[in-house]
Amino acid sequence: MKIKNLLLPLLIIYLVTFSASAQTKDFKVVGYYTPSIPPEKLPFDLLTHINYAFAIPAKTGDTLFPIGQPDNLKSLVKIAHQHKKSVFISIGGWGIGDGGGDDTRFHKMAERAEGRHTFVKNVMKFVKTYQVDGVDLDWEYPDENSPSADHYVSLVSELADSLHKKGKKLTAAVISKGVKGGGIKKEAFDKMDWLNLMAYDDDYGPSYVIAHSPYSLALKSLDYWIKERGLPAHKALLGLPFYSKKGMGNYGPGYSDLIKDGASQYDDYWKGAFYNGTITIENKVKLAKNRGCGGVMIWEIALDTTDDTSLLKAIRRSK
Repeated sequence: MKIKNLLLPLLIIYLVTFSASAQTKDFKVVGYYTPSIPPEKLPFDLLTHINYAFAIPAKTGDTLFPIGQPDNLKSLVKIAHQHKKSVFISIGGWGIGDGGGDDTRFHKMAERAEGRHTFVKNVMKFVKTYQVDGVDLDWEYPDENSPSADHYVSLVSELADSLHKKGKKLTAAVISKGVKGGGIKKEAFDKMDWLNLMAYDDDYGPSYVIAHSPYSLALKSLDYWIKERGLPAHKALLGLPFYSKKGMGNYGPGYSDLIKDGASQYDDYWKGAFYNGTITIENKVKLAKNRGCGGVMIWEIALDTTDDTSLLKAIRRSK
C-alpha cells in the first residue's frame, strides 16, 4: 500500500515533466529572413524554421518572378539542412509590387480555377528547384464576406494537397485580429500546417502615438484566432517584432540599431520609437506556451543583436 502511494506521485511528476519536455521540443521558432546578411551568419541553433522573404507573383498572379539572389537561397537551404532546420519560401508580402497592401495580382489568380492550378504548378516547380521544405503564403489579405475568401480556400486546398503529397508543409501569414482576419475562413484552417499571427503594426487609426505591438495585442490576437475563430491552438504561432515603430505606420530602427543607440534591452520605448525588449519578448513566449500555441514567429531575424541582449536568446530562455 505504501509503495503504491509512493509510485503515484512519482508517476504524476514523470508525466508532467515529459509533457513539458515534449511541448518545448515541438515549440517552433520561425524567423523571416531577407537576404540582408549572409545565411552562414544566421543563428541556426536558436531557430527551427526560416521563411525566405519573398517570392513575388507576376502581374497575372499565376507565375512567380525569378527569385532575387538565387544563390543566397540555395546556400541557405544547404546550410539549414546541415543544421537539420527547415526553410520555407514566403510568397507575397505587403509590398508585392503594386503598392503597400495592393493584392490585386492574388485576386486575379485565385478567382479562376485555371489561375489557381497554374499558380500551384509553378510553386511546386519552385519548391523542387530550390529544395525548400514548405511554402508560407503571405496574401495580405483576402476580403471578408467576399468571393476572394472562398477563392482563398480553393487555392490553399489545392496547394496544400500538392505540398503534402511531397512531404512539404503549407503555412500562412495572417493579420493579428479582426477586420481582414475574416477573409481567412475556417475551412482553410484544416489545410494549413499552422498560421503565423502578425501580432504587430497595430498603430494605425488614433491621432496619438501608440505602441504597435504591446503584450495586450498578443492577448487579443490569440483570443481572436483561437477563441473567436476556432483555430486549433497548436496551429497558432504568435508573431514577435524585432523592429520599432513611431506610430501611425511610421517605422523606426531595428532592434539592434536601437541597442547601439543606447536603448535598454529591458524597455519597450526609446526616442519616440516603440519596440519589444527582452522582458516583453519573454512574457509573450510564456503566453504562447501557456495557451498551447505551436510556437512563435519573428519579423525579422536579421534585426537581432548577437550578444546577451539578443531577443532570440530571450526566446530560448522562455521556451
